Amino acid sequence: MIRRALLAIAVLAAGLIARAHPIHAGYAEADFRPASGQLEIALRLFSDDTEAALSARAGKKIRLDATAPAELDRLLFALARTGLVVKSRDGAGQPLTWIGRELKDGDQHLWIYLTCPLPGGAAGAVFANRLLREAFSDQLNSIRLSDHSTTPARQVTLLFANDREQTVVFP
Repeated sequence: MIRRALLAIAVLAAGLIARAHPIHAGYAEADFRPASGQLEIALRLFSDDTEAALSARAGKKIRLDATAPAELDRLLFALARTGLVVKSRDGAGQPLTWIGRELKDGDQHLWIYLTCPLPGGAAGAVFANRLLREAFSDQLNSIRLSDHSTTPARQVTLLFANDREQTVVFP
């Protein structure tokens, strides 16, 4: 009896997994450089998810490999400015500066590079990573933050399964 119940559960679980929606996830690396007072940010997103989000925003098909570079940069920077929030410890929003982008891993991943000032340093700063959440409600994002004002650098990972902001507290 127990074996049949376990078998039934296993069959149901396998069916659910086979029909499961693919994971939507983004990853960011952020390095605070105290000498310049700048936060260097590298965002990694799945290319197909980014194309879907940009297409929905633009009202037309956007392809990372076929859209004019200047238009694509403009669209990606607008996406980053609305999806990534960086505030200094006093709560002031920090302006992002576009550095560039590149496709990697056989064009599976899009990397976007940005910087912003971070007065007061990384401890106590506030972040939100809402990238692609407007297109995918199940989008999971993370930021791996390194503060190079100490040796070795202090690090913390912030996980975002919703739109809430998080304050940096180093362990």
